[in-house]
Formats: sequence, C-alpha cells, structure tokens
Amino acid sequence: MRILVLGAGGIGGYFGGRLIQAGADVSFAVRPRRMAQLMAQGLVVQSPHGDFQLAPTTFRCVDSSTVRGTWDLIVLAPKAYDLDSALDAISPAVGSGTAIVPLLNGLRHIDALQARFGAAHVAGGTCGIPATLRPDGTVVQLGPLHRIVFGALPGTSASAAALLAALRDAFARTPVEAILEPDMVRALWEKFVGLTTLAAMTCLMRGSVGDILATDEGEALFAETMAACVATATAAGQAPREAALLPFRKMMAARGSNVTASMLRDLEAGHATEGAHIVGDMLARARSFGIDPGPLRLAWCHLQAADHRRRREADGG
Repeated sequence: MRILVLGAGGIGGYFGGRLIQAGADVSFAVRPRRMAQLMAQGLVVQSPHGDFQLAPTTFRCVDSSTVRGTWDLIVLAPKAYDLDSALDAISPAVGSGTAIVPLLNGLRHIDALQARFGAAHVAGGTCGIPATLRPDGTVVQLGPLHRIVFGALPGTSASAAALLAALRDAFARTPVEAILEPDMVRALWEKFVGLTTLAAMTCLMRGSVGDILATDEGEALFAETMAACVATATAAGQAPREAALLPFRKMMAARGSNVTASMLRDLEAGHATEGAHIVGDMLARARSFGIDPGPLRLAWCHLQAADHRRRREADGG
C-alpha cells in the first residue's frame, strides 16, 4: 500500500514517521523549504516514546504544488484554512481506488472532500497528539498522547474501507494507539464537541483551563458551553457517548491546569485560526436546530474581531 501524507509537520511528520518505522511505503507532499530540510537531515522526531531519525532514503518527498501519480491512501492534515489549497495539491494523486483519511478538526471539511472527490473515496479521521514543528525541522511530541482514529463514513467504498483496515494493521506495528472506528460520524462529533468547548473558552477568556477555573464563573461557563455543543450533536442525531466526553470533562475540570487549545496559541501569535471551522460552525449548527448557543456567541465574536484586527493591521490600517 502506497501512502501519501500531505505535510510533514507535527501531525503528518509524526504519524508518517511511525508508519515508515513499521516498514510502510510513505511519501510526503511538502513545500520546498520543508523538502530541503528533509533531504538534508531526514525526518527527526523527539518523542516521550523514543526519539528517532529517519534517513531520506527511507521515504520520498514530492513538491505539494506539483504532485504526480496516484496513491492508494492519502493522509490529509492541513489547517482548516488551508483546505482548498490542500485539495488542489492532492487532486492529481487521487486514483480510482484511492482512500482519503483527513485528520482535520470539525466537520465542514467532509462535505468539501466528498464534493470534490466523491463520497466513495472519503473516510473520517481524528487524532490526538500534542506536537509541534521546530524551525530547525524537528518534530517534537510534547506529551505522551499519540492516538489516531479513522473509519468509513456513509458512502465510503468497500475498497477504501479495506485500505483503512490495512492502515490499522500498519499502525499495529508502531507504539501509536490506532483505532478503526465503526461509528466514525459519531466519533467526529464527539471530538467536535470537546474541542469546540475547549477552543471557545480558552480563546474567549485568553487563558488556560486553570486560569478560567480560578474565576467565579469559569466552571459554570465551561458547563454551559459543553451543554450547548452536546445538545447540538444530539439534535444532529449524533448524541455523544459519555465515555468519549469524559476525558474532555476531566481536562476542563483540572484546576491549575495550563492546558489551552492550539487555537489560542495561534490567536495570541497573531496568526490565522480555525475559528470558523470549529467555533463558528458549531454556532451555526446550534442555531439551525434552535438551540441556545450560550457562550459560543461571544467566543465567535471575539475570534472574528481578532481576525479582522489582524488583517486590518497587516494592511496598514
């Protein structure tokens, strides 16, 4: 099975690297600067599960702007605001039997992928890993969690589903916790609910979970935000399983915790965020079902205002 991973940063580099360690045939589609790093030093990963470095001879790189040929399976992990360019990049790589596993947050990208390539090619996927890419090209796993979940969606072809089973088998030869999920739509909603709550609250309050819980109203506002997201998922016919929500509930009840959403880190660095894909989309879905969105309204207003200011100042305004 030939695998193409779009990007070799914290997510693509880590999970792709683990697959290469297991003997998988992996190629990375990357921009020229990242390609130069990989060709010069290989793929360098620092991880609580063991550091490793893979020589350039163990994988291939292709320019993401000039992809040629087709692959059996494509792992897609761009930021949501780069989705359109990512779809353009992988388009030449999608053959008649290709399966696409997107690792983006939220749900909006599923519709975009299915519209572009057809539902038969598109699976669902999520991952949990605190990781970053340092300027020198090193992928750094910041904590022990390294979980990837993927599975067929309604309309995914039988041949694509078989490739997902092969991907699970490949991950079984790595330390990664990999799950082939039989109810992938619900799993996507569960991640959407938890992440939206964390992102909305930490961005709105510009603080960590511990900072928010140290206030008089923080615990109640966390609960209100989570309740609005759960009600929205339930109205969509995808009531979250409590076992899936429990880790998020524990995370957001940990007093003194320094945990924030990566969206807050992007926001405070003055970068574009995935706010529209996560908070804005959950707000729109809540309203479509007549659900009180609670603090989601303020969080989305805050993110929009910050983005407007960022673009205005970039234009010299």
